[in-house]
Amino acid sequence: GAAARRGAVLRHGDALLALARVDTVALDKTGTVTGGVPEVVSADEAILRIAAGLERHSGHPIAQAIVRAAMDRQIPIPVGVKVHEQAGLGIDGEVDGELVRLRAGGPGEVVLSKAPPTVPGTVALGPWIELGRIVLKDRRRSDADSAVESLRGLGLHPALLTGDKAEVAARIGAEAGIDDIAAELSPDDKVAWLNARKDAGHAVLFVGDGLNDGPALTAADVGLAMGTGAASSVLVADGVIGRQALGPVVAAVRVARAARRMVRTNIRRSIGYNVLAVTAAALGLVNPLVAAVLMPLSSALVIAGALSVERRVRQMEARTSRPQEAP
Repeated sequence: GAAARRGAVLRHGDALLALARVDTVALDKTGTVTGGVPEVVSADEAILRIAAGLERHSGHPIAQAIVRAAMDRQIPIPVGVKVHEQAGLGIDGEVDGELVRLRAGGPGEVVLSKAPPTVPGTVALGPWIELGRIVLKDRRRSDADSAVESLRGLGLHPALLTGDKAEVAARIGAEAGIDDIAAELSPDDKVAWLNARKDAGHAVLFVGDGLNDGPALTAADVGLAMGTGAASSVLVADGVIGRQALGPVVAAVRVARAARRMVRTNIRRSIGYNVLAVTAAALGLVNPLVAAVLMPLSSALVIAGALSVERRVRQMEARTSRPQEAP
């Protein structure tokens, strides 16, 4: 409940306990550290028209930006057929009877190409033919730098993982205050990065939103998906961030640590309470009526402890200006 009030909805108690142990936070770039709403800043209308015909079938932020730009320019969008999207690679299909595809180009670019001519019954003649490029720009979330600073204040190590070009990743990382950056990663590369950290003894939280983030979300010790991201990511994650911000990630860690402390406190209270009560009963000092009263009192102690988690989290939030918080 304390986490949900702060925008982080966890699916189960295991996620809460695992979240309290993490020491590394791996953040996806597009849609997580950035707003996930890139804007087309340069594109020829003919290229934009064909690209929008392909991308109208995709829920990826870049696809939505291309379609939105075509609509803003009042460009009639064709219907692509036989469209196939490959996570972390691109999208291809037929538009106006030609086989075309979109792939990542230079920093902040996607390249539209068409298939080379073919002779019936033979392979394609030559490489794909570039038709044009679309330049996009994504912006980091307004609270990204403060969230990263808060994560460090909690003793966590932030890292930026992305399939984007190194130049773009370096710019976003510098703006957000992240110096551990891994760029041009495929979905499998992200999983390998996470597994390497886990093999080194680290507990890793991964936060992502894209169609290609599903494997990483399941490979991490805890996976949190941005609620506005791909449905497949939301379905496989251990929890969902319900706000357009990174602040709930910080809040979720605080809540998890407060809950872990309270669990341990409740265990100690329960053991002490029951040792005293059982000893008194064995000595004949507790009759059945008193025992009937003591049992709900034991449960009341546990409930009271659980209800204090909110107060503990508020105390942790009040200390965010301090350089370090105790893990």
